[in-house]
Amino acid sequence: MASVLSSFFSRDPKASFAYELPQISFHTAKGISMGKSFKKSEPSEKVTCFWETLDQSGSTESLLKQQAHKLKTMRHPNVLTYLDSIEVDNTFYLITESCVPLSTYISESEWTAAQKEFVVSWGLFQVLSCLKFLHREAKLSHDNLQCSVYVTDAGDWKLSGLQYANSFNNARNDLNALSILLWEIFNGFNEEITKPGSPSKIPQRFRDFYKKIAMPSAARLDAEELLAENRRTGGLLKNKFVDTLLFLDEFQLKDAHDKQTFFTKLNDQLHIFPNDVAKYKILPQLIRSYEYGDAGPHILLPLFKLGHLLDADEYQRTVVPCLCKLVSSPDRVTRVKLLEKIDQFAAHLSPQIVNEKVYGNLSSGFLDTNPAVRESTVKAMVSLADKLNYHNLNTDLMKYLARLQGSDDQPGIRTNATICLGKIACYIDASQRQRILINAFTRSLKDPFPPSRMASILALSATQQYYSLIEVATRVVPALAPLTCDPEKQVVSLAVCDFISFVLLFEDVYFDQ
Repeated sequence: MASVLSSFFSRDPKASFAYELPQISFHTAKGISMGKSFKKSEPSEKVTCFWETLDQSGSTESLLKQQAHKLKTMRHPNVLTYLDSIEVDNTFYLITESCVPLSTYISESEWTAAQKEFVVSWGLFQVLSCLKFLHREAKLSHDNLQCSVYVTDAGDWKLSGLQYANSFNNARNDLNALSILLWEIFNGFNEEITKPGSPSKIPQRFRDFYKKIAMPSAARLDAEELLAENRRTGGLLKNKFVDTLLFLDEFQLKDAHDKQTFFTKLNDQLHIFPNDVAKYKILPQLIRSYEYGDAGPHILLPLFKLGHLLDADEYQRTVVPCLCKLVSSPDRVTRVKLLEKIDQFAAHLSPQIVNEKVYGNLSSGFLDTNPAVRESTVKAMVSLADKLNYHNLNTDLMKYLARLQGSDDQPGIRTNATICLGKIACYIDASQRQRILINAFTRSLKDPFPPSRMASILALSATQQYYSLIEVATRVVPALAPLTCDPEKQVVSLAVCDFISFVLLFEDVYFDQ
C-alpha cells in the first residue's frame, strides 16, 4: 500500500499533462522561448508552447505566469487563446493555440506585393478590433503592443503580452506602438525602434493611416472610430480580402441568398489569399458550410481549387468525408458539377472508400431520368474504374454500360458509354474482357448515330490486343466490313483503316509461321 501511495505522489506531472512539452525552440525573446507542440491524445491538433525558467530566488515575478493569468481570464477572438499551463522542474510552460510571432510570419512569407498589402490590412483590422475591446470594454491600455502580436495558422493576428496592461487613459501609447509595428512590417523589424519615424517603404495607401496613428494627437483618436472610418468605401480596410474574411467570420448570421452569392464569387478571388489563409480559414468554412446545408453546388469549384494545398492525410481527414456526402446529394446540379470535376479528386479516394461510399451512390446516376446526370456518371467511371472491386467493375458497371449503350435515347450517352468501355478495358477481368468488349463494340457499330459508330471503330482499334484471332476472324472483321461502305465519309475512313489493321494481323501470323 505504501509503495502504491509513494508511486502516486511521485508521479511525473509531465506524463499526465495533456500536451507534449518541446525541447527545441523556434523563437526566444526576453527569456521566453516558443516551440511547436501538440495534444497527446490528438497529435494532429497542433499548439504552441511558451516556456520560461523561473527565478528561484523569488525576487522577480514570472512574466510568463502573468501572461498566462491574463490570457486565461480574457477571452476575445483577437486575444491569443489560452489552452493550459504547468510548472515543472523550475520551468513554467504556457500552451496556446498554434501561432508564430508577427516578425517571423512576415519575414518567412512569400507574398506578392499586392498580397502583402491585403494581409496587412486584415491584420490591422484585427489589431484595431482587439484594441477597441481593450479600451472600450476592458478599460485597459495594452502598453506592450510592439512585440505582442502573434499570427495563427489561419492567418489571424492576435494579441498577447497583456501582463503590461494598465488602466486606460487614452489610445496614444497603443496607437503609436501600432504605427511602429506598421513601419517594421514594411521596413524590417528592429527592437531598438521606440518611436515612429518617416514612412520610408510603407506603401502609399497606408501612409495617411500611419501618420494619423503615429502623431502625438493619436491621444484624441478612438480605435472604434478608426475601424469605422477605414471600413467605409475607399477606406484602407475596405477591400475584397477583408470583406471575404469578415463574411466567413459572420457566416452563420448571413441569409441563404448572401451565402450563395458569396460562394459564386469566391472562386475568382482565391488567388489573392496566401496559402495559410486559404488552407486553414477558407477551406474549413467551405466544408462546414456544406455539412450544415448552407452551400449549394457553387462550393465545389473553390473546394477543389483549395484541396491541392492539403497533404494526403489532411485531404483524407477533411475533404474526403465532404466528398462522400456530396456524391449522395439528391441535388442534380451538385451531382453533375461534382462528376465533372472527379478527375481532380479521384486520386485521393482509396479503393475502400470508392467501393463502400462512392460507387453505390454514383451508380444510381446511370438510371437517372436527367440525361446530364447519366452522361456525367458514365464519364466519371473512367477516373474510378481502377479502384472498383471485381463485382462492381465486371458485373455491376458492365450491366449499366451495356444498358446505356444499347438502349439510351440520347445518342451522346450511347457514344460516351462506348468511349468509357474502351478507356477502362485494361481493368476488366481478363477472363471476361474479350466477350464484354466484342459484344459491346460490335453492337455499337450498328448504332444509327455516326459518332457512336466512329467511337466503336476507334475502341476496337485501341483494344485489339485483347482479342484472339478466331474472334477477330469470326466477329470483328465481319462486323467492320459493312462500315467500309457507310454513308458517312468519316466512318468509312476509320472503318477502312481499322479493317486493314485487323486483316494484317493474319498476314503477320502467316509469315511468322
